[in-house]
Amino acid sequence: MAQKERERLEYTEVFEKFLKKYSDFPEIFNIAERNSRGKIWIIGGFVYRNIIRNIYGEIREPEVIDIDFMLEKQAEGRHLYAREGWDLKLTDYGNPYLVKENTRIDLNYLHNFHSIQARKLSPKFRHFFTGTPLNIQSIAYDFSETKVIGWRGIDAIKRRLVKINNLEEAKYDAKIKRVGLEEFVIKKAKELGFGYAVMLVNQNQGKHHLEYTRK
Repeated sequence: MAQKERERLEYTEVFEKFLKKYSDFPEIFNIAERNSRGKIWIIGGFVYRNIIRNIYGEIREPEVIDIDFMLEKQAEGRHLYAREGWDLKLTDYGNPYLVKENTRIDLNYLHNFHSIQARKLSPKFRHFFTGTPLNIQSIAYDFSETKVIGWRGIDAIKRRLVKINNLEEAKYDAKIKRVGLEEFVIKKAKELGFGYAVMLVNQNQGKHHLEYTRK
């Protein structure tokens, strides 16, 4: 079996064990199901943080547990489904999210996901992986295939290294967060206890190069 496949299977097993122990997840997943048609994925920090925590040990827990779903299509009808006790709000991107105590559920749809729209690509999930700002974010759990997918994210966890995956999206996210590009990368790496690769600009030659700095 190839090394990448062994790593994917390992990370899948780790993440699925975590989900089974997470008592609130059936209710959370039900909300995603009721607001979607087609395939469902979990993307982002909820995947990689819980894999990292279970492989390398404790990392700082964010104040809010943020669960990002990617949904293939919207549910029929215009009204979003929210279970009692969940408050419905909108992100800066115009996507809905729900909040209950310290848990937040983001409902992202392929057809209006920023990195896909900005590059004028068709609403296919494979385009998600090439559009994440950072390599660590290029990972997902596919409920149809019941497995962790995204080799960029898997490799980032294996190497314990955070770097830019899509420069334009990294600039976009850094601007929204009101930080510089270098600080944007370093902050994420420090959150995870990982090393980082910072993209710098040679002002004289106008060229980019990578400077690798490990923890």
